[in-house]
Amino acid sequence: MTELNDQAQQQQTPEKKDLTYWNSQWCNNKIGFHRLAVNPDFEKYVLSKIISVEQQQSILFPLSGKTVDMKAALDSKHQVIGIECAQLGIESFFQENNIKYNIENNECQVYKGIDYPVTIFHDNFLTFNQTLPTIDWIWDRAALVAVNLSDREQYRDNLLRLMTPGHTRLYLVAVCYDDPELTGPPHSVSDEDVISLFGSTCSIELISVNDTTADFIANSHRNVRLMEEHLHLIIRK
Repeated sequence: MTELNDQAQQQQTPEKKDLTYWNSQWCNNKIGFHRLAVNPDFEKYVLSKIISVEQQQSILFPLSGKTVDMKAALDSKHQVIGIECAQLGIESFFQENNIKYNIENNECQVYKGIDYPVTIFHDNFLTFNQTLPTIDWIWDRAALVAVNLSDREQYRDNLLRLMTPGHTRLYLVAVCYDDPELTGPPHSVSDEDVISLFGSTCSIELISVNDTTADFIANSHRNVRLMEEHLHLIIRK
């Protein structure tokens, strides 16, 4: 009986994804989370605010991949910091945007743009322990939702470590769905999950809700009954 219960629990528990898995996804071009266009909410809630700011802002992209949102921030003359475990994702960003770079070694490989203020750390965000300059903005899209459920609190703790209380503005794009046929990543992160993770230390404001069902199906080639993206603004107290 115990054996049957263990088997049932294993079937219900999502498979834990490690760095080998994510590197394999990049090598096999299984990156359905990547978008060719700048995220509309990033344009509306981040770019629109920093584009007129004279003092250079720093924007952190956890699990950055090669997101074009980073290039949009650079084109606005602001500083970009990324943290990504897949070397191919990092090098693809620089190559596809024709950005020359140098590589330094400081506990991990650090890719630094020559003509653009961009720095991407080749490291696991969960164990990333380097000191960064003051972060003004954090754009979390396809990051928290990609993290194993068992690693969410560790991911949250590292985000909080990099946030200046009352200053850093974390925009978290949470994917929400209730479909037993779909297993993550992306993992569903409900509004209640966000409150559970950040509510004791941060203020949380739900900014927007977007139906992304068709977009998800088209890019991932997987079916889902309904998927929404909930954008939260989170500020550490």
